Amino acid sequence: MIKFLVKGQNIETLEHEVIAADQIAFVKIHFVFDKSWKPLHKVAQFTQDEITYNRVLGIENTSCFLPAELTAGTVKMSLFGYDAEATETVRATTIVKTLHIRPSGFEVENSNVSPTPDLYQQLLQKIQSASKGLDGKSAFEIAVEHGFVGTETEWLESLRGADGLPGRDGTDGKNGVDGTSGSDGKSAYTIAVEHGFTGTEDDWLQSLKGKDGITPDMSDYATKTDIAELQKQIESISGISYISVFESGSDALQKYGDSIYTYYNDGYRSLAGFAESYPHFCSAENDYALYFNQNDFSWAGSVFVMFLTPVAITSKMKLLLSYMVGASQDAEFYLIPKTDKTGSELAQYIYEEIKAENALKLSFKWLYSDTSISVMQSLENVSDGEYYLAFQGTSDNSHPMVKFIKFMKG
Repeated sequence: MIKFLVKGQNIETLEHEVIAADQIAFVKIHFVFDKSWKPLHKVAQFTQDEITYNRVLGIENTSCFLPAELTAGTVKMSLFGYDAEATETVRATTIVKTLHIRPSGFEVENSNVSPTPDLYQQLLQKIQSASKGLDGKSAFEIAVEHGFVGTETEWLESLRGADGLPGRDGTDGKNGVDGTSGSDGKSAYTIAVEHGFTGTEDDWLQSLKGKDGITPDMSDYATKTDIAELQKQIESISGISYISVFESGSDALQKYGDSIYTYYNDGYRSLAGFAESYPHFCSAENDYALYFNQNDFSWAGSVFVMFLTPVAITSKMKLLLSYMVGASQDAEFYLIPKTDKTGSELAQYIYEEIKAENALKLSFKWLYSDTSISVMQSLENVSDGEYYLAFQGTSDNSHPMVKFIKFMKG
């Protein structure tokens, strides 16, 4: 374990060890915070080659794993924290601490590394965890805290009482004779009257019904609106904002029906029109994600998706994607400079610029995942300007399902 003391805005080394590259969830970093940091929501940042990876600690956590994407060389580490409950913006920062990562002997050519979730996704997970409540401690953990020494099996064994003494043998019974018939017992209602109940039998039966349950007071729990507002506050405090060009959801066809176009075998069509002909591409069953599925497009069908709303891009921005794919595979995204064309004419212009190799290519790789993941793509080599975004999806082994595409401002 590597341990640091965070005191004010300074980071001091308490314990250190050699760090090798290519590890995954193996190098643990522990932070000891002074009292000024205790109430803050804390985030550790690791920067290498101008790409920053964030590890959200939250308020209580003090440890995190080193991001697996970091390679051999130097890494700049720092922390920031904020007070989400303060009436005025409160943000704490630290100086940069340099870590040195040495090369390993691991062969990485054919290995897949799950990407570190972006800051937004990690904060959202923290919010959702808080709204659901954390799992409580087990009875065994509580027993250990109160002094029990031993394994969980030993603790379970200790719950068994000692065996009781053997009982006495019963005496032999004689042959019994038929008993006389007993008199009818009192009804439950009669017994109730004898014990003070006043009223008819119907009244008594009615009294056995419990009262209507009380609706619990949920006013102290976060609603979806509260969570959405908190997300905005987090983005404001952390200085991060996004430009969304697509986001799945029930309103996707209304929001992007005319601003996103496709090119397939039958030519150029708006997203709304395309979804009518290919019902699994942007449908309710997948929360209206862009799904390059084999039901609609058979094997290896290729669909170009073009976003007709221009985005003002700078080299400090990053492209964020959330998706799920069936196999890791190389891909390309394209940036096409803004023009004065619109609608299907603009879609044709974008597609022809890509085919003529006049578009700026962003090399990309789909990473296999059977659940949705979020990845970040640097735009450091892109000249400042307004661009249209486009990409191609294929219904082969990869058959990607794209949940959202955003640009993160620097």
